[in-house]
Amino acid sequence: MAATTNGGPKSIPLVKLDSTLYDLLKADLKDGEEMEALCKLKPNSDPQYGHAVPFNDKYIIHSAQVSTAENLAHLQLENTSHLLMFFAGPMRVLFMGSEGNTDDPTLSAEDVGKNAARSFSVIQESQRPRITTFKNTEDFVKRYDGAPIRWGFAMDFAERLPSLVHPELTYKLNSKKWLAECVLRSANDRVVDCSVNCKQHAVTDELWYHRGADCNACAEGVKEEIQRVREILLHAKIPFVLKLTQSLASVGTNIVQDEEARDKLVDSMTHYLADFLPRITKGNRHLYTTSLILSEFVPGPTHALNFHVRKDGSVVFLGACNQLATGESGRQSTAITYADQPKLQPKFQSTLDAIGKVLCEEGYHGPVGADIMEDPDSGRLFCIDLNVRVPLSLVLYLLKGHFNDRFGYGVATVYECTMLTISREELERKFEREFAEARILILGAARMGKKKVWAFGLVVAGEDTEAIEKVTERILEDEAKEDEDAEAGGA
Repeated sequence: MAATTNGGPKSIPLVKLDSTLYDLLKADLKDGEEMEALCKLKPNSDPQYGHAVPFNDKYIIHSAQVSTAENLAHLQLENTSHLLMFFAGPMRVLFMGSEGNTDDPTLSAEDVGKNAARSFSVIQESQRPRITTFKNTEDFVKRYDGAPIRWGFAMDFAERLPSLVHPELTYKLNSKKWLAECVLRSANDRVVDCSVNCKQHAVTDELWYHRGADCNACAEGVKEEIQRVREILLHAKIPFVLKLTQSLASVGTNIVQDEEARDKLVDSMTHYLADFLPRITKGNRHLYTTSLILSEFVPGPTHALNFHVRKDGSVVFLGACNQLATGESGRQSTAITYADQPKLQPKFQSTLDAIGKVLCEEGYHGPVGADIMEDPDSGRLFCIDLNVRVPLSLVLYLLKGHFNDRFGYGVATVYECTMLTISREELERKFEREFAEARILILGAARMGKKKVWAFGLVVAGEDTEAIEKVTERILEDEAKEDEDAEAGGA
């Protein structure tokens, strides 16, 4: 069966997912209980982009920088949503444009909705998500009328809408501070809670917050706190890892293995704290938005584990993936080897059970991604990161029937954001044979405004890693150059 709707070439085989998020969630629904809606918009905490992408002032999350607000909007509102809701199944999924906030016509609700439908058109019809699109934040808040929303990330404006999990809990469970302090095993973490002693506004039994530009004592306190953190980093034993408590796309993880890397980190943290300590407010001081986590460096293999936590705390295994460097580009991607899954599940099951129990006690059920590192000497497993939301690589496990059983491919790799200078249609024409053979699957594609640059979420499958590398290297022949990529922005 081939894709024939929404502009998709007839030669592309339709995808039948082994299961969907809808199926997993439905197993816990009581008779007559309404299925939740899904929204995976990524937040923005940079004021310069606030007009185009929903701005988080309370739930601050550090992320990569791009050149324009419009480019960020395509990545945060479209690209991320395509990738993280591709396997949602026949449930309601919520998209949002940026109408009235930008001159980019492709960020209209109509265009965003059409693009989403195009991305999902490669899925068999019975498993396609049901799309609802809003013009902008205010339109979303005004017009949404439905079941509680399962958000992928903590969003400020989500507090004005019905949520399955309150944004504060979403923020907490995705913080590296919480992971370091809970009962789950981590790599001997030290939490550095950045705070300020403001003598002018000293309080008892309350957490500090910045009183504004007029408070000289706060300004001096910020300088003193920055110096305190610098001293901690200057005396930390190398090698070590420093993580921001809240960050996206690994931009907040810093591995220090020599003095040069330490010097760069100290400089970057000086600027980071100068920018973000003043953004601790009365409304978010209890969230510890600027905490830092100092960890020992464990040079062992890391697996990206995906699973689903049911309401009773039991877990459903959804794949163990690993990191690969693909070809000469050295590009990092997440890959799954289907033949390895039966032996990896029992190896990690007790770790997943422990995580599921903790999350259930916190009031969460749903999909989770965990990065688990194995000490090469002791074999001890460390949970070094926890994504309490839909993880991107989960889609690989649900595509086993499509790639492995149907087409005989043993390995599949997912790329979150590949910037190319050709459109979806051009890519499909250039690789017509590979698409027909199901070697390439586009999870989503968004044009970066008026530039000839498109952001793709891709899965490449093959008999082995070498087969994937050959196809990937050909795809990257059309990768946006550095100057073009600077305009488009990397994710």
